[in-house]
Amino acid sequence: MPIVRIADQPEAAWRPGQSVRQIMGVAEGSTSLSMQQFRVAPGAETPLHFHDVDEALLPLSGCIQVYLDDAWHAVGPGEVCVFPAGAPHGFTGAGDSPAEILTVFPVPDALTDVHTTYLEGEPPIPWSES
Repeated sequence: MPIVRIADQPEAAWRPGQSVRQIMGVAEGSTSLSMQQFRVAPGAETPLHFHDVDEALLPLSGCIQVYLDDAWHAVGPGEVCVFPAGAPHGFTGAGDSPAEILTVFPVPDALTDVHTTYLEGEPPIPWSES
């Protein structure tokens, strides 16, 4: 497994007010994990969706509002969200500055229609369909 310098990974538009860097996945040689870094502007939304695998979300800076278990929760650095497989969730950038978050999945191709189903809204801009 190579050492990946996050700053060297290309940053791509994801949704309005959001960008993503693929840190670990198939292209980086992973066979069982994926990791992404997202930048989420205040007010930028990720609509309600679920995955067929677990997801861990770790805010590195800033704050987001996370919808899980039929309620909104403020989440920031020092906290980790665990979204079990099949659990509907979404989030919105909060505060005055962009939030930086990491997501981790137990599959190398998490950001595809294979593992994610949107319950509201549309898939993101660089969405990969199998």
